Amino acid sequence: PPHQCTVQVKLELGHRAQLRKKVTSEGFTHDWMVFVRGPETGDIQHFVDKVVFRLHESFPKPKRVCKEPPYKVEESGYAGFLMPIEVYFKNKEEPRKVCFNYDLFLNLEGNPPVNHLRCEKLTFNNPTKEFRRKLIKAGGVR
Repeated sequence: PPHQCTVQVKLELGHRAQLRKKVTSEGFTHDWMVFVRGPETGDIQHFVDKVVFRLHESFPKPKRVCKEPPYKVEESGYAGFLMPIEVYFKNKEEPRKVCFNYDLFLNLEGNPPVNHLRCEKLTFNNPTKEFRRKLIKAGGVR
């Protein structure tokens, strides 16, 4: 049987949210920032083509595309929502992307700001040589 090769890389998804000192004219009470990054040592740009953040449809241009780091979106709002985040790979074959449902929750008044981190492990089975090199460069482990 052919030799099985798997490579694992880690992604960190996270967000920060804090109450604004002053509510905006739109009624936004919070500032928030959501991001996708690699662990400290890894540069995910080696294997990530782009990251698409799908904001709530009440936002102008709810589809936000980041083609290079930092992969993040900063906005103001008044409610949390579930945000699909799609990470596209520099891969010629499947998988081409991974999608996470990210819970962008906000802090309630009187509570400390949100500083949330969610760690995800991606496992690629038998990646092509070319893609494997990109994963290893990004800190991937066999």
